[in-house]
Formats: sequence, C-alpha cells, structure tokens
Amino acid sequence: MRAPGGLVVYVTSHGFGHLNRSASVINRIPVDVPVFIRCHSNLFSHWQERLHRPADLSEHVSDAGAVNPVGDSAATDGAATLERAAIVHAEGLAGMDDEVQWLRKVGAAAVLSDAPPLPLVAAKKAGIPGFLLANFTWSEIYAQIREGEPPGEPGVLSVRREPCPPGIAQDDFVAEIRLAYRDAVEVFRAEPALELADFDRDKITDVGMVVTPGRDRRVELRKQLGIAPTSKLVYFYIGRYGQADLGWERLEALHAKEIHLVGFHHPPRGPLANFHVVRPEDWTGADLAASTDVIVAKAGYGTACEAMVAGTPMIYPPRTGFAEHSALDRALRNWGGGLPASAKEFAEMRIEHLLEDAFRRKPGPPPFPVDGAARIAERLTRVCQSSELREPR
Repeated sequence: MRAPGGLVVYVTSHGFGHLNRSASVINRIPVDVPVFIRCHSNLFSHWQERLHRPADLSEHVSDAGAVNPVGDSAATDGAATLERAAIVHAEGLAGMDDEVQWLRKVGAAAVLSDAPPLPLVAAKKAGIPGFLLANFTWSEIYAQIREGEPPGEPGVLSVRREPCPPGIAQDDFVAEIRLAYRDAVEVFRAEPALELADFDRDKITDVGMVVTPGRDRRVELRKQLGIAPTSKLVYFYIGRYGQADLGWERLEALHAKEIHLVGFHHPPRGPLANFHVVRPEDWTGADLAASTDVIVAKAGYGTACEAMVAGTPMIYPPRTGFAEHSALDRALRNWGGGLPASAKEFAEMRIEHLLEDAFRRKPGPPPFPVDGAARIAERLTRVCQSSELREPR
C-alpha cells in the first residue's frame, strides 16, 4: 500500500480564530497522514496548545491580514492594511518558486489554506490540489476597505477613505489576489460567512461551522477559582493590548452582585477582586465558553462559533472597517444569544443591563451544522490517502 502523502496547512496570522479553526480539522486527520503547518513563528506556542496529533511547524508568512490602529483592536486602519498587504503579497510572489520546491520536497499530496490566497497558487504550480477554508476572502475584505463601505451593508461598517499609499496599485493588487484564489480546486465555506462571490458556485462546498465544541467544566472551574455555585461567571476575552482605558472599575463593581470574570490575561490596570486568570495550557476558549454563564468578547469567528455551539449568550462590541463582522453579527443576533453593545458602552464597560439580559436568555441551537471540521478532514484524508485529485482539475 502506498504511504499517504502529506497535508500542508497554511494559516493566516490574522487572529487565533483561524488557528483554532484549522486545528479542529487537523486534529481529525489520521496520524498516518503527515501534516505540515506553515505560519508565522509567533503562533508556534499556540499550535502546541491546540494540537492533539503530531505536526511539523515551519515559518512561512503567506498574507498580512488587517492592521489595527494603535490602541484599538476593534477597528481597522484601511490605508496601513492595504499598504502592508500589497508588500507581503509581492514578497510572496517573489518567493513562489522556492515554495513550490518546498512542497515537492516534503511530498505534499494536498494543500489547505485558511485563508491566504498564494498557497493555492503554489499548490497548482506543484501539481497538487489546493483547498481553501474560508468564511471570507482577503479580496473581499480589501476591495471593501478600498471602496469605503461593504456593498449591501450600508451603515454597518465605517472605513476612513484614505489615499492609496505611494507605489501601491490597489486595483491591480486586489485583482491579483482574486485570481490567486481561483486556483483553489474546492472551497470549504465555513459559516457564518460572506458570500465568497469570487468563486463559481459549483466550486463551493458549504460545510457549516468549523469549530471544536468545548467541554462543560463549570464545576471544576468554580472549584479552581473558589467561586460559589450561586455566583455568575463571565468569560472575558477582548485581547491583550490597547485595553488600558476600558472601564475596568465598572467591572470590579460587579463583584458586589456576585459576578466574576475569567480570562487568560490580567487586566492592564492591575488585579481586580473579581477577575480570575487561568492558564491557556489548562483551558481552551471553547471550554470556558461552555463552562460560564455569559461571554464578553470581540466577535471573531472562533469565539462566536464557540458561543453558539455552547449555547452561551455573548456580549460584543461593534467592529469598524472589517467586513467579516457583519456576517458574525447577523448570525449571533439570529441565533438569539448575541447582544451587541455600542462602542461607548463597551469602552466604558457600561454593560450591566446587557449582562442582566444575557443571564436570562436561553438561546436555541446553533444556526448552522457544527460538523464542518469532520467533513473537511474526511475529504482531505481521502485525497492524501489516494491518487484522487493528484493533478488539479
């Protein structure tokens, strides 16, 4: 029997949601299929926390994602995003031949990209199928940043109109990315998703949510933190940087109402009486989502899906300048457990009324199927263990 070929997974460095999503798939790939992960080295430690099977980690930057203004991780700096993305894209094209040779050297049988475009080009040049896992494409994001407002979503997002950086031809750059995506032999469309209008419909496979459901460990968590069963527990996750000016004193005042918060990082202003920190080596975000009463977090793909699959209501701020937010916001509202806060409410942490509402809510089941990771893993395993699609169609 022929040994299975390797699966090479390229993951954007834009947020941990993509890493967690790809890990959901990788952990379902049989161990006899070699897995190689290509990403920025600053993600290596996070992979080691999430992987449950062997995989080779190597550094490779495939895209630039989006740039946040200093001190505001909920907004997007349009001009800086387009400038950096164009530079990284050009560097990727310059190193394309080397990447193709690397794929051949490791015996790759398939490529999975979440969600950079250039690995799909490398896969096609190497003569192997390239699959895209995405709920948006960077061509959609960058085109909407350039245009100033997502089509069909007036008033949902606001993006400052900025002049194109010197030497960067944005129209050509976005068109190049759109063409690169079309080298995918199949697109796994993960809900909640944008339209993915750059692809022919027959190339898209709707897989539902790609998420690893968390374990309900609330008894263990309350015991570890010394919290009474009558107290309310809130999973608080809004990032590490640029949060010093939040209304932390209002969060500490919730202690009088027996409301405790748990997260992975200490508040930047110092310890709070009712804020507890757990180790990411011991707890995943999905486990905290399944073990608490409410989530307060930015609406990223991973956190939103973990909230919906756990049935835990989620309070979240608006996010300006990034089109993915509209799809996540719509899904959370329709599900019944999403409670959007205004920018002012969230910045000042005036969320008492939202917490009271969230504690009463009993949202229904997730709005999409939750077996997307298993479906994708089965498809990729079949390709790697056979000669199927060994030549791109």
